[in-house]
Amino acid sequence: MEVHLPCPPLAEWLPVRLAGLKVAAWAPRKAPRRVRSTLLDWPTLADDDPDAPTPAQLDALLFGTWLERPNVPESCLAALRPGTLIIELAVPRRRIVRGLLGIDPRPLARAAASQARVLQWLARGYHQPEQWESVNPHGVIVTLARARHGG
Repeated sequence: MEVHLPCPPLAEWLPVRLAGLKVAAWAPRKAPRRVRSTLLDWPTLADDDPDAPTPAQLDALLFGTWLERPNVPESCLAALRPGTLIIELAVPRRRIVRGLLGIDPRPLARAAASQARVLQWLARGYHQPEQWESVNPHGVIVTLARARHGG
C-alpha cells in the first residue's frame, strides 16, 4: 500500500528545486546516516566558521531527522526570515526484529508519523506544506514548508 507520492532521487531534485537560492544544511553529521551524504552536498551552518551562512541569510534550510523522533534545529528555525523554505528529510527508524522475521514495514504507522510531521509544522506557524517519499535514498519522507514569521 503506497501512502505517499514518490519524488525523484534527492541528488537530482534538490539542486533543481534550490537553484539560485541561498541554502545551508543543519548539522549533517548528526542526521540519520541515510541522508548525511545528501546534506553534505550543501554548505553547513556552523557557529565556529565566520564565513558560514547564518539562518537569517537563508532562503532554504535543509536538515535530516528520524521520522518517529524528530530532532529539529530549534535555534535555526527561530532565526529564519518569513518565507524561508525548510526541507526536512525524515528517515523512518528500522525495526530490526521485523526485518529479521521478514515482516513488511507498517505503511499505515509510517503514514501516521508522516502526517504528524506535517501537522507539527502547521502548528508551528509554517505554511504551504508538501510531502513526498524519496525513491533514492529509498523511503526518506521529504517535507517542505515555508516560515510564516521570523524568530
